[in-house]
Amino acid sequence: MKSCGMARLLEQTARAIYDARGPKAVHPGQWAVLRYLASAPDKERTVSGVASYLGVTHAPASRAVAALARKHYVTVQSSKDDRRVRQIDLTETGAALLQNDPVNRLTSALDDLDEQRAREFAQTLEIIYDRLAKA
Repeated sequence: MKSCGMARLLEQTARAIYDARGPKAVHPGQWAVLRYLASAPDKERTVSGVASYLGVTHAPASRAVAALARKHYVTVQSSKDDRRVRQIDLTETGAALLQNDPVNRLTSALDDLDEQRAREFAQTLEIIYDRLAKA
């Protein structure tokens, strides 16, 4: 298979993880925010923490958080320690939503790979990621 075909297949595979589409759907970046909030320490559950985790500026992180708040998956409140900082927390609905995280489908598919194939795939992905990150 030529590189162009593999690139398209990789893109289609990544898109297939997130089967829900449309304005009410949780988008890939929003899923990443939910995952981050589920595991981040209290002090890092801020828009700055989200931005740093996603590798984006404050504005897109803030938009993602605002969209999740409108959907009632997170709450946003001023920090008790510093009123300039907005603390973001998962709601019960947001935490429950993570039980249906689309990445779980990918995890299941990867778990089906034999050990050697999984190791080779991980090494290949690391090489591709490193090359893209440097570009």
